[in-house]
Formats: sequence, C-alpha cells, structure tokens
Amino acid sequence: MTNTDCNQNYATAQTKMRYKFKIKQIAFFALIIISFVSGCNYNSEKNIDKVSKLLPNGKHLMVEKTNEETTAIGIFTKHDYGTTHQFSYKFSIDNGDVIWDGGSGEPKNILFCEDTIYIRYLANKYIQVESTDSINNTSKYDYHFEIKEVFQKHIDKRYFFKLLGDDYWVDILPEDYACRKISCDEYPIPNNCELSLPPVTKEAGIKQ
Repeated sequence: MTNTDCNQNYATAQTKMRYKFKIKQIAFFALIIISFVSGCNYNSEKNIDKVSKLLPNGKHLMVEKTNEETTAIGIFTKHDYGTTHQFSYKFSIDNGDVIWDGGSGEPKNILFCEDTIYIRYLANKYIQVESTDSINNTSKYDYHFEIKEVFQKHIDKRYFFKLLGDDYWVDILPEDYACRKISCDEYPIPNNCELSLPPVTKEAGIKQ
C-alpha cells in the first residue's frame, strides 16, 4: 500500500469520525431542546375529608380520606397535560383504640366480633396472568389492574393498658369473613364509592 493510499484511508477515517461526532452533537442538542419544550411543572393539591359516625353498637368510627390532584403544566408551552387523581383511606375506632391505614384501598364494611374486628375493602391490584404460547410452548405474561376484595383481621397483642406491645392487620380468606359475618355485627364504612367490583353475570356466574 502506497503512502497516498494510507493518507486517503486516514482522511476517510477522520471524516467518518467527524461525521459521527456531529451526529452525536445534533442528537444531544435535540434531546436538550425536547426536554425543555416537553418539561413540566407538577402542581399538587391535597385535601383531607373526615367523616365521624357513631355505630349502633356504641363504637365511634372516624374515617379520613386524603385526595390529591396533580396537574402537569408545560414549562414553556404552558399546556395543560392533564390531572391525575389519587386517594388514600384510614380510619380509627374510639379515638385511636384501633387504627386501619389502607392506603389506596377503599374500606367498605367493618365486622365486630367478640374476639376482634374484621374489615372488607376493595383494592386495585396489579394482576399477573400467565399463558402458554401454542407455537413454541413458552410462557407469556400479561399484566393489568383489577379491583379485588380484600379481607383482614385485627390482631391485638398490646398489654399494660395497651401501652406496650403491637397491633396489626392480617389478610384472611373470604370464607373466614363470611363465616364470621353470620354471628357478628357488620356495618358499612362511609366512603366515596370510587372503587367497585365488576358486575357478575347471572347465567355464567363470572365477572365481566
């Protein structure tokens, strides 16, 4: 290979490197411009609603719901990109004797039994569904949100006038709640009905 060929190859390589560098520069500045144009300010507004209710069994129920609205506004465009809504629930019985903090779950019913307290609430669960590809016999996974019933039981291990020890809630089976419901007192919990179960067909008995 002659010196002329070497020089030509070197020049070609240098040209390619400069071209790639310019492409990277353009992409970098384009990304910065897009970020500036599409960047948003997020304005959040939080409100807390409280509902007090005296139940027929003499227990005092205080339900607290926190609503948070977040609006995205373009920094430069000033365009309103929409508002998202989030909520969380918690309640207390007899001024904090029992506290339930369910986050984004919406409480529906409370059950008072001789041994303890039970609750039924709805939650928007992240569901994983597995299926098999009939062509290559491999597993596939689909994900979606679905509203589910959740049942819990209050466990109280406090002592010495409830100053020591812990209390907490544990999940139980729907059958356990239904069994307890026969002989215990159930009351509705005040809520805004943001979550509800899908309708059930009478013929098939399956959720639509």
